[in-house]
Amino acid sequence: MGTQRKRHPELLRLITLGRGAVTIESLAGSLGVSEKTVRRDIEGLRQLGIAIQEHVCRNGRKTYSLSRESIGRVRFTYDEAFSLMVCRPGTSGFNGTVIGDASRSAFEKIQVALGGNHGEYFGRISPWLHRSPGYGDYRDQADVIDAITLGIEESNATSIAYRSARSTEPVTYDIHPYGLAEHNGAMYVVGHSCHHGEIRTWKIDRMESAEVTEFPFVRPADFRLSKHFEGAFAVIAGNDPVTVRIRFRGSAARYAAEREINDTQTETPGPGGSLDISVRLTSTIEIKSYILSFGAAAEVIEPESLRTEVAQELQQALTRYASDQASPSDQAGSSKP
Repeated sequence: MGTQRKRHPELLRLITLGRGAVTIESLAGSLGVSEKTVRRDIEGLRQLGIAIQEHVCRNGRKTYSLSRESIGRVRFTYDEAFSLMVCRPGTSGFNGTVIGDASRSAFEKIQVALGGNHGEYFGRISPWLHRSPGYGDYRDQADVIDAITLGIEESNATSIAYRSARSTEPVTYDIHPYGLAEHNGAMYVVGHSCHHGEIRTWKIDRMESAEVTEFPFVRPADFRLSKHFEGAFAVIAGNDPVTVRIRFRGSAARYAAEREINDTQTETPGPGGSLDISVRLTSTIEIKSYILSFGAAAEVIEPESLRTEVAQELQQALTRYASDQASPSDQAGSSKP
């Protein structure tokens, strides 16, 4: 039965209905999973503080029950519930996922508990709260996310059909999914690519399908998502750290100083009131777009390779803008239907 998020509620329901008579074998049969998976789920729920009790019968058979004391009502103070409702728009990036469905249900319960008057109040203040567009909607990819999540939980290789930004057709290959990441409302998978022989990041929006295989993999013991992203500007990480130094001028200097890229960032005054920002990154792919967004107000000081790439991009843009008219293909692309 799918992922842990789908199994756990059903597992707890079966244990509760069993009234102390359910076994690992019966639970595995009802859930359609292995006995090993049931044992792991029970241990995981216990670590969350849910009191699942184990009973040893005279014949040595073990049964399970749920302590009634462990099923209590979660009580929120008014300001806690109100704060959660204010944060509700921040979950939009998970629309269509198990997380999105569960959070929507939770928010509906909170709103009902607060009462009709409060619902009207939230309706009045909602125009005061704005979130920039750009978050994902994964309703059509719920099966893909479910398969990826199951692959992560079970440590099983997962076959994906992936269309990269530069591909016209999807390519199918196996990956070892290690974890999920969210950035600017989009969801990503981090793991080992069997096709490329290295750790990579995939955007879920570009996955056309995903299917968990029966082949297990061993996740590196020292792999941690937080450590993996230490050298990333956003979600793309590499292997070889490099120092990136950018000189910001004018109002861009203040704007750039307001964002901390990562813990290695340092700031030093530059000539003519400019500001030099240095940071250690393992990939310069993403920061290049960030630098270009400042136009002439940002200059790459080092490394030389990145400085050359940015200069070439700016020169190509200048050449395009300097032409007397847009190319025929550009004109066709800009015409309205």
